[in-house]
Order: sequence, then C-alpha cells, then structure tokens
Amino acid sequence: MVSMKLVSWFPVVVACVLFEFLGHSGSFAAFIPSDNYLVACGSSQNVTFQGKTYVPDSWHSSLTLKTGTPAVAKSNSSFPSPIYQSVRILSGISSYKFDIKQEGRHWIRLYFYPVPNSGQNLMSASITVATDDFVLLNNFTFKNYNGAYMFREYSVNVTSDTLTLFFIPSNNSVTFINAIEVVSIPDGVLPDQATTINPSTSISGLSERAFETVFRLNAGGPLITAENDTLGRIWENDAKYLHVNSSALNVSVNPASIRYPPSVTTEIAPNWVYASADVMGDANVANMNFNITWVFSVNRNFQYFVRVHFCDIVSKALNNLVFNLYINDDSAIESLDLSSFIGALNVPYYRDFVSNASVDSDNFTVSVGPDSTSDMANATMNGLEIFKISNEVKSLDGLSPVESLLPRSSLKKNKTGIIIGSIVGAVVAFGLIGVCYCCLAAHRSKTNTHQAHPWLPLPLYGNSQTMTKMSTTSQKSGTASCISLASTNLGRLFTFQEILDATNKFDESLLLGVGGFGRVYKGTLEDGTKVAVKRGNPRSEQGLAEFRTEIEMLSKLRHRHLVSLIGYCDERPALNPVLPREQVNIAEWAMAWQKKGMLDQIMDSNLAGKVNPASLKKFGETAEKCLAEHGVDRPSMGDVLWNLEYALQLEETSSALMEPEDNSTNHIPGIPLTPLEPFDNSVSIIDGGNSGTDDDAADAATSAVFSQLVNPRGR
Repeated sequence: MVSMKLVSWFPVVVACVLFEFLGHSGSFAAFIPSDNYLVACGSSQNVTFQGKTYVPDSWHSSLTLKTGTPAVAKSNSSFPSPIYQSVRILSGISSYKFDIKQEGRHWIRLYFYPVPNSGQNLMSASITVATDDFVLLNNFTFKNYNGAYMFREYSVNVTSDTLTLFFIPSNNSVTFINAIEVVSIPDGVLPDQATTINPSTSISGLSERAFETVFRLNAGGPLITAENDTLGRIWENDAKYLHVNSSALNVSVNPASIRYPPSVTTEIAPNWVYASADVMGDANVANMNFNITWVFSVNRNFQYFVRVHFCDIVSKALNNLVFNLYINDDSAIESLDLSSFIGALNVPYYRDFVSNASVDSDNFTVSVGPDSTSDMANATMNGLEIFKISNEVKSLDGLSPVESLLPRSSLKKNKTGIIIGSIVGAVVAFGLIGVCYCCLAAHRSKTNTHQAHPWLPLPLYGNSQTMTKMSTTSQKSGTASCISLASTNLGRLFTFQEILDATNKFDESLLLGVGGFGRVYKGTLEDGTKVAVKRGNPRSEQGLAEFRTEIEMLSKLRHRHLVSLIGYCDERPALNPVLPREQVNIAEWAMAWQKKGMLDQIMDSNLAGKVNPASLKKFGETAEKCLAEHGVDRPSMGDVLWNLEYALQLEETSSALMEPEDNSTNHIPGIPLTPLEPFDNSVSIIDGGNSGTDDDAADAATSAVFSQLVNPRGR
C-alpha cells in the first residue's frame, strides 16, 4: 500500500498546527535559558533567523574573541539564509570564550558556509572545533562535503563558569565560522542513565559525555522548525529514511488533544511530534515479520544515544495496540503496550537506549512491528532522536583528544580562573599552616632540646587533624572532601620531581604491586636509599580517604614487620608516601613467589633442608594474599601481623635444631637483607609515656593497641 502523501494536506495542517501548538503550549511555563548566546560571526549588524536575533560577535559583553579577522560578504540570492551572509575568517588558533551563568548541559550549534566572495578559498579550509574537554569537529573541509552549507548541533555538560570554543586551522591555513549558539538545556531533558541493547542493562555516566545530534525525526508529520520548538530544535520528516516507503501510513490528530503527563513536557518534544505518527501501511497483516524500518548512515566506531517517542493516537480503546521495538535487529522492547505505562490514549511516552552501530556496516536501523499477543496487528512510532556519544578520548570526530590538537599553553590560559582561585586558596591555607607551625615550633623549642632532622623516622603520633580537612557534610558521609598532608609530623616533604627521579618517572618495570587505591613502585633516592613509593589514585574519593587512613596509621605504628613512613609528596593529586629499605626487596620476592607458585618455592633446592617449611609457607601465603588484585581479597593489617608473628614463632621453634645463623629469611631468593636498625621507641603508642627500646617490648606494645588503631576490614 502506498503511504499517504503529505502534499495534499500539508498547507492546511501547518496553519492549524501553528495555531494549536501556540495555544496548547501556553499551558506550560516557557523555558527561559540562563545562557542564551546567539552570535553572528563577523557581522556588523543584528541578523534575524528562524525567529531569533543573532548579535555580532564584536558586540557581546560576555563573550571574548581571541584573534581572527572578519570578512563580511555582500548579500545576494545565492545565500541559503541570512545567518550565512557574514563569516569570520580565523588565522591561527582562535577561541570564543563564553561566560556561563548556570552549569549544566548546553546546546552548541555551529553554522558553516564557505562564502564565495570572502577573499579566501574557504572550500579548502580545514575546520577543527573543540571545547575545553571535547573535540566536536576534526579536519572537516567542504570540498569533501555533499552540501552547500552545514549546521551541526552538540550537547555538552558545562561544569565551570566559562565555556571556550577553539577553532583550529591546519597546515598554516585558515578556518571560519558563520554563526554560533550556546544555549542552556533544562535539567532532565538529556539523562545520565539509559538502557543498553544486547545485553539489556542500565548504563550511567552519560552526563560526562558529549552528544552530537545526527538525526531528529517527526514521524508521519511535517518539518518542525526552531520557531515551533521550545528548545529551538529542528525535527525533519522521516519519509526519506524509510526502508520501504509503502510500509508506513501517516496519521495525525489535533495537537490540542495531546495530554502531557507530569513526567513529560514540551521540552522533551513539542506536541506536534506526538500528534503525528507512522503506523503500518497494511494493518492486521498476516505476516508477523512485517515491520516499519528506518535506516540511517552512521559511523560504526561510535555508540549512539537513541530516544524513541510514542503516543497512541490510533487506538479506539485501551490495551488494543501492542507491538515490538527493534534497534539494529536487536529487541529493545517486547510487547510494548502503551496503555499499561500511561493508562490513557493521546498521552506522550518515550524511552532511552544506548546502542552500537551495526558491526559489519555503517547502517543503523530502528524498527517497529506487530506483536503476536495483540488483538490488532499494528505498530506505531511518533518521533525519533539519535545522538552520537563521545568516545573514550572525548572526541565526536576521530581518535585525537583535545590535548593533541591544542598547544599546552592554550589549555593553561583557558584555565587561568581555576588556577588563580586554587592559588589564592592555597596561599590562605599555607598561611594558616605557617602561623600554626611557627606557634608550634616556638612551643616545642621550649620543651624539646633535640633538634629534628628531616630524615628521622616519623613520631609515633602523627597529627592526623592537620592531615585532612573535612567539611561538615563530608564528615557525616565519611568521605573526605580534600586531602592535605601539610604537617610537620609526617616526615620529609619530597618534591614531585624527586619522586619522579627515584622511580624513573614511575617506570612500570619498577612496579611492586597494585592496590585498590594506589600503585607501589620501587625507587632509589639520590643518596642510594632504597624506598617504596605508593602513588595514590585520585579518581576515587573513597580511595583517597582510605589512602589517608593508611598514611595516618603508618605514622603512628612501629613494628618489626611493618614498613615505616619516612616522607610524602603532595604536589600532585596523586599523593605519594615514601617507605624505606628492605621491604622493597620483600615485596619483589612476594611478586616472584606469586608468579612462580608457592609450592615450587618451598621445594626449591636452595631451600630444601634449610628452613622450616611451615614457617615459610605461612610467610608466603601472607605475602601472596597481600598482592591480591581486589581490596576485599586482601587481609587486614591485623591479620598480616598475626600471620607474620605465627610464622616467626614457627621458625624460632625450629631454630634450636639448626645452626644459629640458619634463618628462613636468609635463604629466600632475592632478599639480601641487612640487619634492621634499632628503633628508638621512646614514646608509647598509647599515652606518650616512656617505654623500653627492646624489640619484643615494642611488639607487645603494638599488639596491645593494634585493634584500636587498625580498621579490621580489608582495603
């Protein structure tokens, strides 16, 4: 059956639609964007286009343009529309910087037309556009484009008080732009979560991705221009995307009959999208494989966000229309009964999905078809939106990140405000710390005759309150809002360069182990001291909080089996505690143990007959568990101490039957240990009183309070 033609009813419907649309939409509060930049680039006067007024870029008080020479073309009949009559030609890397009043998602709309009499060969000009974080367009030229002009629409979540658009030419050429829109999007229009296809599961984090609008269709209805959409969107008719034209029949109702539920507003889609639809061209067809299919050309290397709009405007009663939705031949919704979701006819409904393109082609398909459980073999769809999702390098065009397209200086200048704010905050913080330090130093000089040395081990009681500052909210939630290790009680303050030099820039060949919130590297300081450096992972607030707890604990405890903390570095978000001496070799041996296998180590010919197998086995098991990849699988510090004490007792019990110098650790491959230096345990862990310096006494003191100092849960 041939689909109904639009030509016969289009003029009448458009007139009615505009009237009904304006009248009906009045029941909703009109959205007023906090940020609404409409920029006519290179123009000397205002330009009116699609019912909106675009202001010359040189007139905006909240807009900064860096470099660029305007070239204004003369108006003639060849221009596609007034918005393309002026152009700003940009030589060198240039930028538009917009002041943002309200953070959140914003439309970024770009208009390009290679004005023929501009004095430049704009047809061959390379166009690359990027924001502070995302690449929007990369190395585009009109000579490879099948069109006279180009309009692109993007959605980016702005999380600061400015948004910068960079325009980057290539090969010492020029680039250009005709018009720009930067407009706020209401909260909730584009979600953070959606449903993936094959397998069907929930995906979150979409608010951290940039979107590019690639298709926006009004199924079964006419073109909807920006004047008739509360968010300035354009909805095109879907006819040219139908796989088989005769598969669909256009239907429509009065837009005033559309009844929006509380969860859907005209910001989701205007009422004419829901007042028109495609239904099956041959309803009640016997072949249940008969579908309406739309086919789109996309880039298979990207994921796509798909929003499908439904509204039952064809049924005479509830529960009659049940159908299926498919995306790329995968089932997206089975037995969709709109009545069960909304309980009425003429009520808008939509669903969101994330899907890859077809594996073997650049085609992307969406289909609706009848369901075998329905009394009426029919299917419908009212509107469809398809957005490209930025990839892992935050690009919507290729695999080059922003950092590879812009010189480092441009990125640094763009973040001047953030840097200045951080510097001011740091100066104030360090000023307060300095005052506290001076007062504390003056007080200690009266009571302590021993001069501190930057290389002395940390005192048993680190000042944990100066280690981290937490807001009231953070304290209640248990998550540190920020971490500062600026304390005179945490040992030597290493520079980040010293850490880089010691670890050969965190060379992966020096990796000792990977924890839940940090990686441990072997290092060598300038004076030859062997150290282990744990680098904190800043991507998890929970990890940083646990990282802080570990550093605090290491600054308080002394035990023959626990590594000591000799310093830290906090110049980067990844905090770095520095740990000394033989434990580096022990960690290396533990990793070798893990790779080779515990039983092989025990039966090694170098060990057979020389050590107590039970002691070595307990030691190896403990080391192996400490190297577990996941924190829940690793033992607590208390368990480690208990196991090591047990291993030591097993070895000491058997040592009476062996030579005095026959100690199990002396025969472990790869651990040429030197005797541990005696530790001056002059301060008790419990109350700060005097204590003996004997190792056993130190162990006993530690054991007595260990359960009070250590969180018994695994990291």
